[in-house]
Amino acid sequence: MSPLEEHGPHLPIGTDLLTARDAAREAIRTIKKQKPELTCVLFPIIPLGYSKMASDFPGTVSTQIKALKTVVYDVCSSLARFGFKYYVLCTFHMDLGHLKGLYSGMNKVMKAHKVKIIEPWGPYFYSKEVEKREPQVGFDTKKEVHACFRETSLMNYQYPYLVDPCYKDLQSIYRDLYSPRVLGKTFKEIGISEGYVGSPARADSDYGRWYFQQIVETYVQATLDMMEGKKPPELPTQTQLLMRSMFWLH
Repeated sequence: MSPLEEHGPHLPIGTDLLTARDAAREAIRTIKKQKPELTCVLFPIIPLGYSKMASDFPGTVSTQIKALKTVVYDVCSSLARFGFKYYVLCTFHMDLGHLKGLYSGMNKVMKAHKVKIIEPWGPYFYSKEVEKREPQVGFDTKKEVHACFRETSLMNYQYPYLVDPCYKDLQSIYRDLYSPRVLGKTFKEIGISEGYVGSPARADSDYGRWYFQQIVETYVQATLDMMEGKKPPELPTQTQLLMRSMFWLH
């Protein structure tokens, strides 16, 4: 579950959606090899998400936070009636408003039904695990945020025919999108005119392969831990506080 969203002049609007879907598929293959007794069902992709920041650009379809909460609750509640007890919500869109909607829906479902729901990538992403584990690339990757080095590398690995070659000539652009001062603002309101933040020209498909595998492994480990009754990783406290502030801004 991720939105259709612009990703600069060079990446497809389905970047987040394709990444989450493909990683979920690969995670299921891996889980079936390790735990053949488990039955995994991949629900159809849901192209919805909150993306006010990119809403200035064509291709972005932003859904209200409360709408995401409703969709998560309704879908999971419907499945719960048929006996489904374990859910892995796969999203690659890390907008705090988006996560606010998803987690609100997840919490509501778990209060209403005897089910377990996890969202693995948010805790991994916001705990900076990517930066801790990634191979040396020769530059600071902490500022790579949107349609950047990482996402362009991913698409060059997954769908190179969907990447416009113009990415090779794009200049590096940096902004702190997680600063409280920019929460609730759009790209153009903070001076981003091309719809990307980072260094897409540095993209490398080998890094994209590594990054994709990190997502898959995160899904797999979180799923197996849930099935064994282990407590799932949580979003860092600071991230949760910022996420709550998105509610008030909204």
